[in-house]
Amino acid sequence: MREPQAELQRFKRDIDYYEARREELLRRYPEQWIAIFNEEIAASDPDFDHLLRTLDQRGIPSERALIKHVTVKDELLILSS
Repeated sequence: MREPQAELQRFKRDIDYYEARREELLRRYPEQWIAIFNEEIAASDPDFDHLLRTLDQRGIPSERALIKHVTVKDELLILSS
């Protein structure tokens, strides 16, 4: 199991990746869900459930990926399982 501090640092790098490229990602993936893992786009899809299935198929744990809905709209999303 990875050390929690190392995992937090990895996740922070994914957040920084998203923030630094937000405008580019908006042009490339408008109104889609994206998953960032290890500073790469691991998956994208307009359907959230399909995005999660794609991550699972690729062996990427969704709870460790940064998942964002790339949109110009201001929205509050409450996700539950």
